[in-house]
Amino acid sequence: MAQVPEKPDSMMPVIDMAGIIKNDSLVNALNTRLDSLSRRTSNQIVVVTVNDLGNLEANQFATQLGKKWGIGDKKHNNGLLILVKPRNDKGAGEVYIAPGGGLQGALPDVKCRWIIDSIMVPHLKQGDYASGIEAAIDHIEPIVLEEYEQEQVAATQNNKDSKGSGNGWWILGGIAAGIGGLALLRKRNKKNMPQPPADGNQAAAGAASAATALAATAPQEEPAEEETQDEEEEDNDNDDTKPSEPETYKYKYGGGDFDGGGAGAKF
Repeated sequence: MAQVPEKPDSMMPVIDMAGIIKNDSLVNALNTRLDSLSRRTSNQIVVVTVNDLGNLEANQFATQLGKKWGIGDKKHNNGLLILVKPRNDKGAGEVYIAPGGGLQGALPDVKCRWIIDSIMVPHLKQGDYASGIEAAIDHIEPIVLEEYEQEQVAATQNNKDSKGSGNGWWILGGIAAGIGGLALLRKRNKKNMPQPPADGNQAAAGAASAATALAATAPQEEPAEEETQDEEEEDNDNDDTKPSEPETYKYKYGGGDFDGGGAGAKF
């Protein structure tokens, strides 16, 4: 029974086991693009070419390989595998696009099939595997990036809604406490206040005095402290933004899973 290949020791996004891309500059450029995408979004797009699928169908081969290698993040299952087998003495050419469960909303089966039929196969039929693979990545990369950005926007909005709900309870509690305190204060002042004199001017003076006392006892807001320039500079000095990774960065798969979704075709 055929087995999918072991995960290579030197991991990069493009694994050309069949040696059909024949363009080292393009391979390096695709590796850089897909590595950058993975760092930014945690979504992992991997291209694998093989000369033989053994006795497995393309979707079985792709699903088993994706699981075995753990393409994508374990939590989000956001890996995507582009599998290409060239036409050779072992049979017809085959291509399969397998998204992990976390990317199947952005790349459903029908979308994967359209990318294969409309974008990849015209190049693959001509034996131009490099152009077919590059064209697929050109189309898939912005879709994956847009999916990530939409998730970030949704997460930010949910966070704002959660904070807003909590602040609402604090505000209501503060209002209730303030009303209760003011009522108690008025009751105490009324009890201790002498009877108003008959003279109108003296009554007005007494009322003004009581109002002044009430205002004096009310809590005062403390002025907001302004951040000094020195504090701003100190904050900037303490910025723990991580520097960019070195060029020798090893592409790390995160344990993503695959459930057999995607689409394929022969050519």
